[in-house]
Amino acid sequence: MNAAVIAAAGITALAVFFFLAEGDSLTEGHARVRTHILNTVRWAIVIALSWVLISVPFSQPSPQRGPLIVGLAVLIGAVMLIPLRWFVRLGGREPTWELRRAKIEMAQIANRLRRDRGSVPPGRIRAAIARVELLRTPAKSELCDLMVAELSDLLNGAESWNEAGRRSIRIDELCRGLWPGEMPDPQCDPAEATFRWHLYRAFGRMMEIGALDYSPRSDRDFYGLLGSLEVFRRPDTASFIDAVRQSAERWLAAPEYGRPWIASFDFEALGPQGLDEVKRIWPRDAVLWGAHLDYDDCRAIEEDLARRSATAAARFATASARHR
Repeated sequence: MNAAVIAAAGITALAVFFFLAEGDSLTEGHARVRTHILNTVRWAIVIALSWVLISVPFSQPSPQRGPLIVGLAVLIGAVMLIPLRWFVRLGGREPTWELRRAKIEMAQIANRLRRDRGSVPPGRIRAAIARVELLRTPAKSELCDLMVAELSDLLNGAESWNEAGRRSIRIDELCRGLWPGEMPDPQCDPAEATFRWHLYRAFGRMMEIGALDYSPRSDRDFYGLLGSLEVFRRPDTASFIDAVRQSAERWLAAPEYGRPWIASFDFEALGPQGLDEVKRIWPRDAVLWGAHLDYDDCRAIEEDLARRSATAAARFATASARHR
């Protein structure tokens, strides 16, 4: 019996140690109270099993003692080894931090899809959208709207170069307000980020015009943007701007109805090194974080979200009418 007491005391000490360590981890992970409760119940069961049941094998005849001890050890070990993340999934984190996790998941989905269009099942994207909608509150409405817009565009394969850039900058601004000190550092200072954003925006607008049906007005706008790129010429942007100019001039010299200037984001139209040139200036979204969004940018974001809201409301009204 002394051996049973020693074993129970040892398991209790081990359970208390793991309980305290995991409690700190859950607190740092901003887990909800119910998640802490689930973990507390787990370790209470371990301690109860060790004290209440560990003496049972020693009260049995010798032939039955071995299997009972093994079975009890397996049961206690199984309860101890339940992954902590299971309790986090069941109990959840504080809503604000659940939203941060949803934001991280959105970024992971976007990065994977931009490398390989078929790498993320549509069902996972829809689940991510539903998760964001569940976490929506009045104070976080704009952030949720932007995240849903990003995921919806990815789901439909209709991501806009400029809209994605604006959203990335605005989402970063909102996230730094919600989680100060928790967000990755911007890759550039505000002046450099704004410079790269303005070049990004001009190039994106050229792609938008280059995807429209050819017309004299679009021709003028396209030439105007092409000329404006010279404002951004620096040693590190010169080769990109030269590639854009040469590609654009070739396209303008032989316009063809229905043939866009840049057909895909592999930037093959810019030449063999086109994608490398784009990645050299904008390797990650982080180079745009901290950029100043001017009045036109903010208005474009508002109009885009308003249009999406009106479309969603119309769809809801149509669906409701069908079910009457």
